[in-house]
Amino acid sequence: MSNFNFVSLNVRGLRDNVKRKSMFLFCKNVKASCILLQETHSVKADEQFWSNQWGDKILFCHGTNKSSGVALLFKNCSFKVITHISDDDGHWLICVLKTDDGFLILCNVYGYNIPSHNKLLLTEIAKHVKLLNHKYCTNTVVIGGDYNMVLDEWLDRVPSKFNTHHINPTLRDFCLDVNVSDPWRIKNPLRQTFSWFKPNGSSKSRIDFWLVSNNLLQNKIDVNISAAPLTDHCLIELNVSSQIQKSFGRGYWKFNSSLLTNETFCNAVIELLETLNSDSTLKSYTDKWEFFKFKVRQTAIKHSKLIAKHYKQKETEILTELNQICSKPVFNEDDKQRRSILQCSLDDIYIKKAKGAFIRSRAKWVELGEKSTSYFCNLEKKRQEKNTIKKLHINNQLCSDPQMISKEISSFYSNLYSSSYSESHNNTFFQTIKDFIPKIDDNFRNSCDSEITLQELEKALSCLSNDKAPGCDGLTSNFYKFFWQHIKDLIFEMFKEIIQNGSLTHTMKQGVITLIPKPGKDPTFLDNLRPITLLNTDYKLLTHIFSNRFKSDITQIISETQSGFIKGRSIHNNLRLVLDMIDYEHLIDTDGFILFLDFYKAFDMIEHNFMFQTLQFFGFGNKFINTVKTFYYETSSCVCLPQGTSHRFNINKGIKQGCPISPLLFIAAAEMLSLLIKHTDFGKLTVANAEFSISQLADDTTIFLNNLHDIPKILKTIDIFSKASGLKLNLNKCEILPIKPCTLLNAYNIPIKSTVKYLGMHITKNKTDLEKLNVWDKLEKCSTLLNNWAQRDLSIFGRILLTKIESISRFIYPTYSIGVPKQAIKSINQVNFNFIWKRKTHYVKQGTLTKKYEDGGLQAIDFNSLNGTLKINWLKSFIRNQNSIWFIVPNKIFSSLGGIQFLLSCDFDNKKLPIQLSSFHQQVLMYWKLIYKHNYSPHNTPLWNCRYITIRNKSVFVPTWFENGIWSLMHLLNDNATLMSFDDFTAKYGSLTNRKDFEKIIKAIPQNVVSSVSDLFHNDIYRHPTVPKLLINGHNIATAKLPNLQIREYFNVTSFPYVSNPNYITQYFNNSKKKQIRTKYLKLPIPPKAKEVHFKTFSGIYPSKELLRKRFGIPENCCSFCHVEIETTEHLFFECFYSDVFWNSLHYWLFPKIPLLADFSIKDIIFGFILENKNTELILNVVIILGKFYIHKCRFLKIKPFFSTFHKELCSFFSSVNFMENKLAMELQSIICKLQLLDSPLS
Repeated sequence: MSNFNFVSLNVRGLRDNVKRKSMFLFCKNVKASCILLQETHSVKADEQFWSNQWGDKILFCHGTNKSSGVALLFKNCSFKVITHISDDDGHWLICVLKTDDGFLILCNVYGYNIPSHNKLLLTEIAKHVKLLNHKYCTNTVVIGGDYNMVLDEWLDRVPSKFNTHHINPTLRDFCLDVNVSDPWRIKNPLRQTFSWFKPNGSSKSRIDFWLVSNNLLQNKIDVNISAAPLTDHCLIELNVSSQIQKSFGRGYWKFNSSLLTNETFCNAVIELLETLNSDSTLKSYTDKWEFFKFKVRQTAIKHSKLIAKHYKQKETEILTELNQICSKPVFNEDDKQRRSILQCSLDDIYIKKAKGAFIRSRAKWVELGEKSTSYFCNLEKKRQEKNTIKKLHINNQLCSDPQMISKEISSFYSNLYSSSYSESHNNTFFQTIKDFIPKIDDNFRNSCDSEITLQELEKALSCLSNDKAPGCDGLTSNFYKFFWQHIKDLIFEMFKEIIQNGSLTHTMKQGVITLIPKPGKDPTFLDNLRPITLLNTDYKLLTHIFSNRFKSDITQIISETQSGFIKGRSIHNNLRLVLDMIDYEHLIDTDGFILFLDFYKAFDMIEHNFMFQTLQFFGFGNKFINTVKTFYYETSSCVCLPQGTSHRFNINKGIKQGCPISPLLFIAAAEMLSLLIKHTDFGKLTVANAEFSISQLADDTTIFLNNLHDIPKILKTIDIFSKASGLKLNLNKCEILPIKPCTLLNAYNIPIKSTVKYLGMHITKNKTDLEKLNVWDKLEKCSTLLNNWAQRDLSIFGRILLTKIESISRFIYPTYSIGVPKQAIKSINQVNFNFIWKRKTHYVKQGTLTKKYEDGGLQAIDFNSLNGTLKINWLKSFIRNQNSIWFIVPNKIFSSLGGIQFLLSCDFDNKKLPIQLSSFHQQVLMYWKLIYKHNYSPHNTPLWNCRYITIRNKSVFVPTWFENGIWSLMHLLNDNATLMSFDDFTAKYGSLTNRKDFEKIIKAIPQNVVSSVSDLFHNDIYRHPTVPKLLINGHNIATAKLPNLQIREYFNVTSFPYVSNPNYITQYFNNSKKKQIRTKYLKLPIPPKAKEVHFKTFSGIYPSKELLRKRFGIPENCCSFCHVEIETTEHLFFECFYSDVFWNSLHYWLFPKIPLLADFSIKDIIFGFILENKNTELILNVVIILGKFYIHKCRFLKIKPFFSTFHKELCSFFSSVNFMENKLAMELQSIICKLQLLDSPLS
């Protein structure tokens, strides 16, 4: 049976923000996966905000904003909500939960004060419970809440009207009807304990209780009643667990990085290290280091417990005493008085917690909200429970028993990582390919074999990210970095000792595996879980040193056809090669097939000895190979489970996914397969006179074949590799893609498909399907994701960021490899920019919004410009690597036009080129034309591929002429500066063409072009033309570094030419000051919404009533405050009587603190301050922008702005600044203290 913990509480209204936060904090502290709340006073409009504030799922049943309302709050609940129903009055809510072994019906009840209404209420609930009993075949029912009636009027109510037991007939009949009982009363037949108390203690009752189905009574059930803050009801708890107690492995301890801010702890660690260094009983550095880690763990646990105890001590003492008093059947006067005092103290604790949480959350939002941080990005992500292996298929049966699951996992991974290495198969394999294996040079070998240095160790430390999950010792990289100066020498000496002895320390040999479900796969099958090994930080440091050495020259041994894990190599090359073969199938003379191989758990199956021998055959030295062997010698792992960890098992095979050097070792081993395939005699695919056999991205392997008959030979060859390496082919997941039309459905038990998924992209010959699967389907998903965020009240900055995170980022991958349809580009932009403007009026043109901050924009991304940038990136790579295997196909295609570099220098038109290009290459050329500024000087403009020199509406290219240096009109002019005759041409260049073809070309050249070139012929400067250089804004595409941002900016300028904005920022400020106004406010530690108001005011786009009248014809334009003058931005924020009084009051308050502070001008209010005194500038800009934001809020709340109210808001904000950590916030803290800005306005 599934175990569960539920609690229930009547909260007496949650409309007050502070009380709601207090209650949520209280509920998060209780041990329960589901919390039943009554009297929430919620309405439909509260759902999204309350759910966000709670941080997990909430089911609501609304009453009014003054009465009733119930809710179910889930907290890391492993049960799935199947369905839920409720009444219309906020008195009951029933949900069906899917548990590990069936279904559970959970009901939250808030009873009426009128008995007759309660009778109807319970009758209605009983009807629905019985229907759900039948529908879901379950008799497991739990009902809890505030019934507003008691089961026994004598025992459960004081004062009572009765002298003996008097059972409530309505509740009795309900319990019999639904087959439920009161578990608390069953365990406590005569005990009096109460859940509700009148504030003066004169009456009390147990109206809050649990009713559970009788089949649950055979389990261990604990029911408790405990005091709660801010309500006159108690919290009631229900804990149901199996009678059989199960033992589990020890939990997985992680170092709490907040301890690094605890001076006592830090001093204890340093003292521990000093004691250790002087301890003569520990002889080796490895022993010292292991003992140090052990003692650090002890110290950390001890300090964490002390801190937690101190933090909870006062609350625990209050609750204990309060519960003792409440358990008394009769209160004396002292009890009543003491209970009132304790309840007030408990309320006060949670009110203070809530206010503190508001301050901290405001600080966190200012620092991390609406920025590219994990905090912001995770706001709308669904909570995923860690280690949620609660069910697993074992012997084709779904099992939920934790011990059986743990045993099965241990067995599975123990078998998976057991070696089946065969020395004979290994020797046979290497004898087959030894003559083809490249050798590393002496420099690389010596570099890998050299002694480690402290500089390498410190470089390795810089490679580690903070806050990553640690290994079994629990110590994070945060700990290492904090104490680095104290521990680095010990670690360095310990590493040297490890290398010398050939053995890791005890804890470095141990890993902890966490299982990550593969996307879209059933996680109840172990094959669908990806094992990631969490490794100790010291292990990562050591392997990083050798990983950095290994990858420095790894290209000496890894061929170009492997794109995985090597800097500078791209997954997009693998994709584009396959697509090129499909797009230009006419270059293939045979049928042509692409075989996509799938290796079963490749990273887990590679044999260690095979890896070591691979390194030996590549020529690595013994010292390096022995060090690599050390990383894998006698290592073990366990799997992280919900209740702890599984039993440990040895790792005798496979690489550790999470180890820095492991990916490089894997591709070194995978290179052996590549060498074997390349030197196997089979029908390799010939494309454009080049032979293709294999491409790889780590273990993702693609084989290119002329025909299907060679597949058995390929499989036999791979089997030789498999027997030696341990990698087993998973034939069930291998696929064949025909390049040309094919009617077969399979070949040699491998399916032949028209669409395959390769490296995360859908590959198909059908262009419509290709675009739908890779672009249009993604757009639909992005639109849904943005819709989820649309409910949050974000600023324009946050919405722009989200278009990048949730939309643009998802299109980058496919856009690198395929042509994106014009309509799709338009739709992507439409979805993004509509989201930015909340599907309302676009106040700023798209082109302006995409400009840089300093140019008056907000750096939104125009997808058309981004698409162009990615296509130019491909072009750069092509130009710089034309002889690469990845560009053989496009090189062949463009060679028929003089080569890609020559074509790009021509004044071409895509539609007039005499060859059929793929949509991808067409788009590449289209974007080149957009960004390349051709000077069109007639003598240097190539006549080939020219849009205005055409025959039958196609541009011209004659290879023989081009090869003989004829490409400009200058080359066709005679000494008289007129076009040569055929005879003159033949006399000068030889027999390159016949008369008919010559005359066709001459006739195609427009006469005005000939005339313009003739005019330049006698000038020696122009007599010898040169092919134009391929420059983008002065940068040569073939050689210069061109960052993506720079290219995108060129496209933005091209797509959205600069138009002078006549708003008055240009009247008041020079370019330098304009840049400061447009950028400096972005770094201020203030809420994003305040920054948005500031941006709109200084940009002249604040939606004042006059602006709305001018743009949209809305007739009403009177000021929202004075209702007399026209509401312009200037009037609203400065000239209005109420705004004027507000700013004067603010100035009056600031003047004693900032001497010589001049009166505020409209210029100051609209644009902010640029001052020599940067501290004064900082505080004034913060106050002015927050002041404008306050006026903006007053306008929409339809209230007048008053400085006294603003000052309270300002002080509350200043309090939150203390919790911010960025440099500017700390400067602001200092200024606030120095100027005493938390004083009252009248002081």
